[in-house]
Amino acid sequence: MTRTPFQLAALASAAVPGLDPVAAGAFPVDPGMAVDVALVEDTRGRNWIVRASASPAAAVALDAGAAAAKLVAKHLDIRVPVTRGSVALKEGGRVHVHAAIPGRGLRLAALDPAFPVVADLGRAIAAIHDLDPALFEDAGLESYSHDEYRQRRLAELDRAAATGKVPAGLLTRWEAALENVALWQFVPVPVHGGLDGRHVLMALADDGTAKITGIVGWRRAKVADPADDFAGLVRDAAAPAVIEVARAYARARHSRPDRHLLTRAKLVAELGYVTDLFDALAAGYPQVVDAATARLQELAADVEGDELLPAPATPRDPAPAAAPTPDETATAPIETSERQDKTPG
Repeated sequence: MTRTPFQLAALASAAVPGLDPVAAGAFPVDPGMAVDVALVEDTRGRNWIVRASASPAAAVALDAGAAAAKLVAKHLDIRVPVTRGSVALKEGGRVHVHAAIPGRGLRLAALDPAFPVVADLGRAIAAIHDLDPALFEDAGLESYSHDEYRQRRLAELDRAAATGKVPAGLLTRWEAALENVALWQFVPVPVHGGLDGRHVLMALADDGTAKITGIVGWRRAKVADPADDFAGLVRDAAAPAVIEVARAYARARHSRPDRHLLTRAKLVAELGYVTDLFDALAAGYPQVVDAATARLQELAADVEGDELLPAPATPRDPAPAAAPTPDETATAPIETSERQDKTPG
């Protein structure tokens, strides 16, 4: 069912004692999520984000995101959407309510390597990846070894091929990368799992500089490949910005990132088109399937002749170097030592 913002406001009032709504409005939803979301203001001028699942799968995802955010909130300096109250829905699933985090989604395409927020983003990702994996594992979140995760990706590729809608050139390209075991010698770390510009909130500080105010959208959190959290960056940001984020990340990490991090990130970004296809097929709308198929065909044309497998190694010294061309960015290995005014979580 689809719930109106006013219905969600009533559910929020039931979930959080003392939350008396005076206004409610629609709020953006992550693509592929069967979730009803509203922004609610209460009598004390506080703003809240209210989410209610609209399918069994969405209910599981909402609960997972809330659990992961609660875990990391105690260990990160950046704000995350911690559930302040929840209530069970009679049809199954739960409503989750959290305080709105000020800020708007970061426009990765507009990142300039000279912006302070670029280095802040690298350090924020490093802080997530330096969390103790046992924190996630003890809470029952998914955890993979490097080869288990590679095998999972291979299974996704088989599933993609079975649809008959993925161009053969893409299947060949991805299979070559997945079969290259040397690319997959990473140390598994806690990851956000779906980090892109919508999930990184920023606002202007008093001095006029942009600051990261929060990270939202934790429903895919797990212990897995650190490259997952660079896929959105590689897909959307310009080459010099990607390199500067990666350098700041490498400097901030407690241990050296693996040299093929950005190569895998490019692969993960491309495989995101397959995820879109799976979601479209599950939704059952022919026009949505056609659109997802067309995007895969466009991707095949875009990457034709572009090598995905590793470029020559970059220097280990993290001091600034000449920025690569855009074609080099997504394959350059690292060798250095829930959109909002008040956003989704």
